[in-house]
Amino acid sequence: MGLTSSGLLAVLSLLTAACLAGTVWLWPRAAGGGARAVASRAALLAGCQVAVLLTLLASVNAYYLFYGSWRDLLSAAGGTSTQAQHPPPSGAGAAAASQAVRKVRSDLDPGGKGGRTAARDGQVEHLDIRGIRTGISAEAYVYLPPQYFQPAYAARRFPVVLLIAGYPAADRMVWIDKGHIPEDAAKALAAGRIQPMIYVMMRPTVEEGWDTECADVPGGPQVETFFAQDVPEAVSGAYRTARTRTGWGLAGYSTGGFCAAKLLLLHSDRFSAAASMAGHFDALLDRTTRELYGGSKQIRRSSDLVWRLRNLPQPPVAVLVASADVGEKTYPSAQRFMRAARPPLVVDKLLLPTGGHNFKTFRKYIPPSIAWLSAHLKGE
Repeated sequence: MGLTSSGLLAVLSLLTAACLAGTVWLWPRAAGGGARAVASRAALLAGCQVAVLLTLLASVNAYYLFYGSWRDLLSAAGGTSTQAQHPPPSGAGAAAASQAVRKVRSDLDPGGKGGRTAARDGQVEHLDIRGIRTGISAEAYVYLPPQYFQPAYAARRFPVVLLIAGYPAADRMVWIDKGHIPEDAAKALAAGRIQPMIYVMMRPTVEEGWDTECADVPGGPQVETFFAQDVPEAVSGAYRTARTRTGWGLAGYSTGGFCAAKLLLLHSDRFSAAASMAGHFDALLDRTTRELYGGSKQIRRSSDLVWRLRNLPQPPVAVLVASADVGEKTYPSAQRFMRAARPPLVVDKLLLPTGGHNFKTFRKYIPPSIAWLSAHLKGE
């Protein structure tokens, strides 16, 4: 039973209800002034409080996704987790293209209507990606706009937005269930506010319990290479996508916002625009990241986006910084990033007066970020 599953919440809720009912039933039997009666009443109250607290914590975690799995929770508590190895392919197979397997998700309805047809409402597909360079396998959900299936657009190559969730994003459909990307894109497209684009929705987690910050880890998974090369290559092999960087953009929230900005700055030959929603801009190291950079200050510094802007030539790309003046813990980092920006880098900002680091706030950034990306990307 998953840590963020509805089943766990249901079990805990039933346990809490049982504790409360049991306390009411047993309380008269624990009446009295003796030590045994007092201890019994204390035990009943403590049991109910523990059950209520566990239910509350599980509910909050399921909404905000602080810990995505039992492994994440045990790792944060000082436990250990095994590290999967992702050896890059070698030999003749390494020259082949990264692969993707498409599966239509007929159970998902972007427009929220019955009798959906792809040419009218678009279509969500499930994509299994295996990176030929990195050996990393991951899944994506892809929303294709209605125009993708219409005869008038048969020769059209569409812009692509690669969406990267925050860590750990245990809900693999977080961009659909909580981000509402298909619905938002369909509504904005129908209203004429955006152009038709392909949305590739992914998690940053390639190893459960490890926040890799989209880094090429020395001796570990090459996550930066996976998202910057393997994923675009696999998506291009499966769909009619724009051929050049001007048709490729990124977006993400929290850790995914950092990944979006990082991949844009380090791979401006592949991407031309990115929206960072409540993302940080420095190279973090904590218990969830472990040692990402092999102890090398130089490697870590290369992932510090503020340092890059202050010390390296700035790429000809555009970044949208979405944050909040009050309540957003990553805003000081965003301020340093914006102050360090200079041409040809273009930085736009979307600032809320208040907003915490949670999905309720992230949701407010998503529609304007989609519109911003639509204005900066080009199809063919």
